[in-house]
Amino acid sequence: MIHQTAQRTKPHSSIHWTLLIILLIGAWFRWASLGRMNDMLHYDEAYNGIDAASLLDAPRLTPFFPDNFGRESGWHYLAAPFIAIWGATPFSMRLLSTMLGILTLAAIYPLGQELLGPTGATWSAASLAVLYWHVHISQLALRAILFPLLGVLALACLLNARRTNTRRAWLCGGLFLGLMAYSYFSALLWIIYTVLSLLAWTRSSERRRGALIALTIAAVLALPLVIYTIRDPAHTLTRTNTVAAASMTQIANNSLLWAKAWFETGDTIPEFNLKGRPILDPYLGTLVLAGLAGLFLAVRRKWDSLWLLGLALFAMLPSILSENAPHFLRAVGLTIPISLLTGAGAQTAQRLVQRISGRNTLALLLPLALLSASGAIAYRDFHQRWLNHPETFWFMEEHVNRAANFIKANTAGAMPVYLAPFAPGHPVVILRSRDLAPRYVGTFDPQQCLVIADRPAIYVALTQYQPEFEQTMSKWLEMTILDQDRNAAGKRPRYTVFRAAPRADAPLAGKTTFMFADTLRLRAIQPISDTARPGQRIPILLALDTRRPLKRPYSVFVHLYGDPAPAQGGAIWGYGDSQLCVSYPTNFWRPGESVLQQFTLNVAPNTPPGDYDIAVGVYESPAGARLPVTNPESPPADYILLKTIHVQQ
Repeated sequence: MIHQTAQRTKPHSSIHWTLLIILLIGAWFRWASLGRMNDMLHYDEAYNGIDAASLLDAPRLTPFFPDNFGRESGWHYLAAPFIAIWGATPFSMRLLSTMLGILTLAAIYPLGQELLGPTGATWSAASLAVLYWHVHISQLALRAILFPLLGVLALACLLNARRTNTRRAWLCGGLFLGLMAYSYFSALLWIIYTVLSLLAWTRSSERRRGALIALTIAAVLALPLVIYTIRDPAHTLTRTNTVAAASMTQIANNSLLWAKAWFETGDTIPEFNLKGRPILDPYLGTLVLAGLAGLFLAVRRKWDSLWLLGLALFAMLPSILSENAPHFLRAVGLTIPISLLTGAGAQTAQRLVQRISGRNTLALLLPLALLSASGAIAYRDFHQRWLNHPETFWFMEEHVNRAANFIKANTAGAMPVYLAPFAPGHPVVILRSRDLAPRYVGTFDPQQCLVIADRPAIYVALTQYQPEFEQTMSKWLEMTILDQDRNAAGKRPRYTVFRAAPRADAPLAGKTTFMFADTLRLRAIQPISDTARPGQRIPILLALDTRRPLKRPYSVFVHLYGDPAPAQGGAIWGYGDSQLCVSYPTNFWRPGESVLQQFTLNVAPNTPPGDYDIAVGVYESPAGARLPVTNPESPPADYILLKTIHVQQ
């Protein structure tokens, strides 16, 4: 009796140890570059982080976040505690995504066991552990990685429920099926396929009650998102409508692109794939083809072979029915059928070799060697080729994140930080600003304006695109290099971090000051010629600052007035209107900084000779009321006379 128990326990224990090894290998594939990727955060990833962080600032229940074309909320609720513990950093969000990917390796085993048995399930988990596609997507802080995990859990529970007909299994399947609605919009096709499967199972009176329980649980859980969609379809359907294929011709072309994606050219969007890398390398492809050939014999229930192929088709459909095919993020659910087919192929190869050789150990070597070779290629392609690709540096915003990490570790917390050239609404800047608190973080484009701090500050410049930044700023500030892109040795650095301090001899002090609404101060800091000609363009450099935070963007007009002035019926003989620093609008300005911007006054070609006044005023953008002049206290009340010039023939 003891001997029989030992015989039953040993294989079971062996499988557990094998699965543990697979999970460790999968974790190594997904965590090996986690520290390196703390310098990377893509635009879309940052948006997810912002929304997850907002749940900490304002806890609430919502099925959907409408920004950035709209996103289901499941990943964000999982990310919130990670951000609470490790901060608003790429590391905290990537840790979540990689953990979801690793959990999927564990979850695919019970699904594979229902379809293929223990041996096929083990090979399926091993193939998913080294599948490049899943390795890559697991390391992106995107909500799509939640979809395969919930999909696998739902199917594993439901297939188990189909076999055992236990209430617990039906409840489990309904739970994960309902939660899948909050993962990623592509999950809808997987949900539809699963619901169709459940409806087919209701034909059996034995399983009808359980299947209906699962459908009911799923419907109740998905109801908040359904209600949200009915109330606000413009937001929830924006992404689907934006990327939908325009015609049957495009769908047919997408199908051809997917046919090529397996062994020829995969997704060319570099965020989701090593650009153009096919889904299968020769080694993994051999196992997938073996899986297709032996699938009917590998599955425990023969009709499940067709069911699995149907699941693969429904997983591809979100990309086939949309633009930019083959789109690996939208079709991320396909990683699961691929791994199951690979598991079936490995099992088929193992059985074939065992029959020929009669040796179980030798039979293990062939699929193991193929998976090992495929894993080595996947590891190289991600951790070496993709991570170090020059294009990856820019679209993963590595310059911003490296600079942010350096600043956080090496500068005082009170120093303001300015990034150039960037816009204030850039999600990576917004999220990393949270991580850099209490430092204030501002942005500006030096081609539009300059922001000059009146105290020590940090400036980050994209040196590769703004090589003259240091020279330009040195007229106003003492610039000291703190850090530069070390991976660009021998070349122009891609970015530079400066420490800046105000210069005592900077040409800002001692200039005539004009005040608007007791809030905005204006100074002309560049000499203006006394004479001009019709049609001439006159450059006017102004410095503006604010005494208190402003609530809206403002613009400046620069006009040329004659006698009589326009208020008395005269004409305007020159224009030079512009919004104040579009890349750093006035509603972002803070006391303690000056914004320098050059305006161009275009003298009308038909301007008669004579004396004219350069008039300057401030008004609400885009065409609101003018701000009153409060210094000097003299008419006219809504503009100042900057200079009188003489227009010659």
